[in-house]
This record gives sequence, structure tokens and C-alpha cells, in this order.
Amino acid sequence: NIALLVYADGEKRYIIAPKGLQVGQTVESGAEADIKVGNALPLQNIPVGTVIHNIELKPGKGGQLARSAGASSQVLGKEGKYVLIRLRS
Repeated sequence: NIALLVYADGEKRYIIAPKGLQVGQTVESGAEADIKVGNALPLQNIPVGTVIHNIELKPGKGGQLARSAGASSQVLGKEGKYVLIRLRS
């Protein structure tokens, strides 16, 4: 599924819709975003145990992992600047 986002400046874009995203729900992105369904933030800011999707390998490159319908991963741990995630195979 996809979701249409309308930004504050009126721009519209589609995203891969995460499970649990509701019509009319506000989504945020950035390092200060809350940990809520649909929000996008750096892996280093996501708590261990959180289920995630559409993962970028390098910032700004776009999502490369866990992108297909129903796909998800989980943050397993953190060490320094690295984050360990479990990928479904």
C-alpha cells in the first residue's frame, strides 16, 4: 500500500504506507521526530526492539531494505555509530 502525504508547503508525495498508518494521521521526519507509526528518523534515534521498514543504507540514498508489502525489520542493538537490525529472509 502507498500513502499520499501533503507537506506544509502544499507539496504532495507518495510513501510506502506502514502497517497501522491511519487516514488523516500526521507524520514527521527528522532526528527529533517522535517514535510513531509513519515517522522517519535516523536509525541511531530509534529504540532497540522497534519494528522498522524502508531502511536507508546511507543517509539521503533512499530506502533500500524492507520495502516490499508486509516487509519489516527490527532494531536489535546499537554500538557506537552502528545499529544492528534483523532482516527477514
